[in-house]
Amino acid sequence: MKKKKAVYVLISASIAFALQGCGEENPGLLENDVKEKSTVESDSTEDITNGTEGIIKLEEGENEYTEAVYEFASSVDEIQGEQFASYLVDFDENGKNEAFVLCGHQDEEDETRWYSSTVWFVNESLEVEQLFGWYDPNVTYYVEEEFKDIDGEKCFYLSGYNTFDDEPFSYMYMLKDGSIADVTEDINGENEAFESKYTKEELEVMTPQELFDAFCNGEIQAEFTDIDGNTGYINTKDWGWSEDDMNDYQKVVDPYDVDNDGELEYIIDTIYGIMCFDCKDGKVTMFADGEGTAAFCSYITYNNSTWILYQDTMHEGRSMYQLYKFNGNLQIEDSMNLYWNEDEDGNRTYYYNDDEISEETYNDIYSDIFGE
Repeated sequence: MKKKKAVYVLISASIAFALQGCGEENPGLLENDVKEKSTVESDSTEDITNGTEGIIKLEEGENEYTEAVYEFASSVDEIQGEQFASYLVDFDENGKNEAFVLCGHQDEEDETRWYSSTVWFVNESLEVEQLFGWYDPNVTYYVEEEFKDIDGEKCFYLSGYNTFDDEPFSYMYMLKDGSIADVTEDINGENEAFESKYTKEELEVMTPQELFDAFCNGEIQAEFTDIDGNTGYINTKDWGWSEDDMNDYQKVVDPYDVDNDGELEYIIDTIYGIMCFDCKDGKVTMFADGEGTAAFCSYITYNNSTWILYQDTMHEGRSMYQLYKFNGNLQIEDSMNLYWNEDEDGNRTYYYNDDEISEETYNDIYSDIFGE
């Protein structure tokens, strides 16, 4: 999907109970703004050994770079007993490698992937910087990653999957003034200034429908504020609007009053549920959207009000529902959650608003909310 949020790079859901995204907070997209993974085939014939360009293979085992990481992070319990591996690259082509170091183990079922909870960058002076630290065993990287020249500068692609959500990600790195820099958004053009087709004065006199149409046509961008308070902008100029391709699926559906103010809000259906837009006073505001399979977005009617619903019902071992009621000022005036978790023996523990409840009480509340 081509949705790109302009404040953070999150690969998975941002609601309280959802799995945390892969990587550190980053001015840029999402979520459901997932980066496209780099195309690297496991049977590539471009393998090289000098780390200057092409396909870089992950090298298992210890070296001076992994030793530097071990000394840097030796107090971290998660690296004890794990294996080290590294991608060796030479950004400045001076014959001295830098390295991206992983700590984990190879995927037993897929030899093209390698599990790692954390990623470090080690420069040629063996100075260590931690890039990511999820401590999450579900993150895998490709054994072969791409390293190529872009506009005269070397760029390393660090890509893989969060296997829990089956979400791909890809980050792009360059060496800037001796320090590693995430240039994903710069290269993808996400930091380019958006040029609106309309002036502020023209927007202020447009009807809600005209504003929404202009947004869908890529002529203006929308503001967004998510349920965690993150803000930014989103535009549709790169959207495909395909109803047939589920990787690029967006479709305008019937508007509905989802913020309980008596006025209709505009809705776009996506592979991860709906996106809700309030269009008035010369601007378009997105205030709810799906963030992945762990936070699929929809709406329901409950107690004579409309509630935005985020749900995770597609993963083994848990079922989660988080509901929010908005008012006409796009503020959350009420919320509730209902979920269960399953332990390794298959025993379930049930919760309502984070308080443990019985299975019978859970079923009663579920029936009351969803009418089933």
